[in-house]
Amino acid sequence: MGDVDMEPNFDPYHKWLGISTSDQPPNHYRLLGIEIFEGDTDVILHAADQRMAHLKSFQTGPNGDASQRLLNEVATAKNCLLNSPKKSAYDSALKAS
Repeated sequence: MGDVDMEPNFDPYHKWLGISTSDQPPNHYRLLGIEIFEGDTDVILHAADQRMAHLKSFQTGPNGDASQRLLNEVATAKNCLLNSPKKSAYDSALKAS
């Protein structure tokens, strides 16, 4: 059963989403591949949907667990950035850091 385990040192952020180790852990915007503080809800929604479709293509592969973990992170980012009060709080925290 060890054959289906995740590859050692496999970095799904980098391999699948092009997020370098220096940008990890990614903020919600980086995770979705959009400009920081993007305010257009259509842009946010479509970016999240694209990322989710891409990540779902890896669900049945050897790194399926990583795919599911990143799908959950994308869903969290999408939900946060599409909720005005949550987005405002998140953006304020990002600006402060």
